[in-house]
Amino acid sequence: MGFLEGKKAAVTGGSGPIGRAIALKLAREGAAVAILYGNSGEAARETVKLVMQGEGTGLAVQADLSREESVKQGFGKLKEKWGNLDILVNNSGIFSLSPQAELPASEWDRVWGVNMRGLFLSCREASSLLGEGATVVNMASINALHPGFGGTAHYDGSKGGVAAYTRSLAAEWAPRGIRVNAVAPGLVRSEVLLRENPELVSQVQSRTPLGGNLVEPEDVADTVFFLTSPLSSRITGQILVVDGGYLLT
Repeated sequence: MGFLEGKKAAVTGGSGPIGRAIALKLAREGAAVAILYGNSGEAARETVKLVMQGEGTGLAVQADLSREESVKQGFGKLKEKWGNLDILVNNSGIFSLSPQAELPASEWDRVWGVNMRGLFLSCREASSLLGEGATVVNMASINALHPGFGGTAHYDGSKGGVAAYTRSLAAEWAPRGIRVNAVAPGLVRSEVLLRENPELVSQVQSRTPLGGNLVEPEDVADTVFFLTSPLSSRITGQILVVDGGYLLT
């Protein structure tokens, strides 16, 4: 029996590598997992398939975080299906790279629209489903704590907002018995990253004290699990860094 037996979890962005790893980890620990997706329905259903292959319970629910009505409908479906939630993992996020002097306002709005506004909408709509003992984990980034490599100020600002929002919401929801924390990963390995940004990968690897490996999606998933489990029952309002010690350099 897992630590999360009988719990109901919702994971936004569950169709990507990190979200999928989180969903599978929570399912292995006994939670039923709903994958909330925007446009990646096929990938979300593939994550659900993998959850069920492991004898877990999963479902895919559309909730485009860039559209308020879609978020309302998505959490409304979860309420109809399950009645309540024990775990909310706000994993959805987008990244882009541009010098700020050339950044279109529309691109600023797109990044902040998912990374911050979408986070707010998700928490707001989930609020009525979360009761005492529930946990929320938001996905920040080490860029919230230290500048990126240039051209990322809009992204860094949004993730800094995630960190501040997490601490504030933790204080607001503590009287309800709801814990709110965030995970701040370093550079996470993906095939696209290895193929398209080998120089960045080499730079990060050379500066990582705990060896040359990048952060794996499973490293992030294990940390999310810890923050949603009874193992962290006295932890709230924290930003937990998972970067192999990169920020130490």
